[in-house]
Amino acid sequence: MTHFYPAFLDLRGRRAVVVGGGAIAEQKVVGLLDAGARVTVISPTVSRRLDDLESAGTVTIGRRPYRPGDLAGACLAIAATDDRAVNRAVWAEAEARGVLLNAVDDLPHCSFIAPAIHRQGDVAVAISTAGKSPALAVRLRERIGRLIGPEYATLLELLGELRAELTRRVPDARIRTRLWYRIVDSDAIEWVRRGDIAGARARIGRLVEAAEEPETRGAGIVHIVGAGPGDPGLITRRGLERLRAAEVVVYDRLVHPDLLEEAPPWAERIFVGKRPGREGHSLPQEQINVLLIETARSGRVVVRLKGGDPFVFGRGAEECEALRAAGVPYEVVPGVTSAIAAPGAAGIPVTHRRHASAFAVVAGHECDAASDLDWDALARLPALVFLMGLRALPQITARLIAHGMPEETPAAAIASATLPEQRTVIGTLATLAERAEAAGLEPPATLVVGDVVGSAPVAEQDRAAAGAACLSPGPM
Repeated sequence: MTHFYPAFLDLRGRRAVVVGGGAIAEQKVVGLLDAGARVTVISPTVSRRLDDLESAGTVTIGRRPYRPGDLAGACLAIAATDDRAVNRAVWAEAEARGVLLNAVDDLPHCSFIAPAIHRQGDVAVAISTAGKSPALAVRLRERIGRLIGPEYATLLELLGELRAELTRRVPDARIRTRLWYRIVDSDAIEWVRRGDIAGARARIGRLVEAAEEPETRGAGIVHIVGAGPGDPGLITRRGLERLRAAEVVVYDRLVHPDLLEEAPPWAERIFVGKRPGREGHSLPQEQINVLLIETARSGRVVVRLKGGDPFVFGRGAEECEALRAAGVPYEVVPGVTSAIAAPGAAGIPVTHRRHASAFAVVAGHECDAASDLDWDALARLPALVFLMGLRALPQITARLIAHGMPEETPAAAIASATLPEQRTVIGTLATLAERAEAAGLEPPATLVVGDVVGSAPVAEQDRAAAGAACLSPGPM
C-alpha cells in the first residue's frame, strides 16, 4: 500500500506547466491560477476558455506537441492527455529535473495526486483516494461541503485576526492551545451563522478574558450527555460536539471506549460507573453530584457522559437537581435510549399498528421480591420493555404470568444491543428465562414482552427451530 504525503503548496509566482488543452486541462489550469501560479499550456489545440485566458494575458500557450525541455524552470507539471507515450516522456523529464508531476488517470506516472478540494475562503479540505477512485473523492467532497458552509470561512477570518493578539495576551502555550480549542468548539459559530459577527467577537472575547485570569473564572458548566445505547455512532451530533470540547469527562461503565477517545487528549477522564460483577457505583450518587459541582466551580467544562438517555433510568434528573441547587449552569443533551434502540437493533418494533399502540419501560432491577410496581397494570399492556432486567428475568416472567399475562406471550432478550457482539434470544414468557440462561447471555440486556416480538426476523427462525433457543448476531 502506497501512502501519499498530503501537503498544501504555495505556488504564488511559481511556474507550472500543463500538457494538454482539453476540458480536464482547462480545469487544472483554473485551479493553478487560483493558487497564484504562472501557467504555461503545451498543446496543439486548446479549449475556448483557454483561448480566452491567453487573450487576457493570464496564461501562456505553446500551440504544439510536448517536447523535452518544456518543463525547464517549472515547480510543478500536469500531464492532461490521453496519450500514455506522452505521459511517459513528460514523466521522464519531470524525474530528471525534480519537478512534481501529476498525470491525469495515469497513476504510474504520478509523483503526486491531485485531491478533490472543498474550499470556503481559506478553509480548504482536500480528499485523496490514492488515485484509486477519483469519483469517490468527489462524492466525499460533496458530503463534506454540506457540513462546512461559508460561516466557517467567516469564523476563520475572525480567528486569523485574533492570532497575534492571543499570543500576546495568553503567553503560556499550553493554556493558549486549550483556549483555541475552547473557542472553535464554542457557540461562536452559531453567532456567525445568524450573521451577528459582533456577537461572535464578544463571545470569543469572553473566553479570552477567562483564560487571561483563570483564578477569577466563575462557574464552568456541566453538559449531561446521553451516549446512546452502545454503538459509538449513535451519540447525537450535539453530544459529540460537547464531548470534543470537554475539559473533564465523568463517565459510566456502558460508555463505549471509542467515545472517550473523542474528548481532547488533555481532558481529565473520571470513571464513576459500576465495576463488572459488583453492586453499586464506584462512587455513590451523592459523591458524583459533589464531584460535578466542584469540578464545574473550578471553571472547567464538564461532560457527564451517561449510557443511553440521561433521563431514562440514568439518574440524570438527580444530578440536574443538585446542580440547580448549587447554582451551577448545566445543559442536558438527550441520547438514544436502549428502551427503543435495543428492540430496534433486533428488528422488534415497540409499537405496531396490529399489535401495540402503547408500551411501557420498566427498570428491571425494580422487579425483585420487594417490587412495588403495579403488575396487574403491566400485565394488561400490549408491549413491555425492561432495561437492566437480565438477572431478574425469572422473577419478571413469573410475575407477569401470575398477574394474568398468557404464558405463550412472545418475549425476547437482547444482549449488547447495537454492538458487533449483539445476541438475541427469542422465546415466550414460559421459556425465555431458561433459554437466556442456556445461551449464556450476559448484561447489559434488554427484555421485550408482547406480540411485537413476533415481528422480529429472528422469530421466524425461532419457530422453525421447534423450541431451540434462537440467537441472532448484531447489526452488520
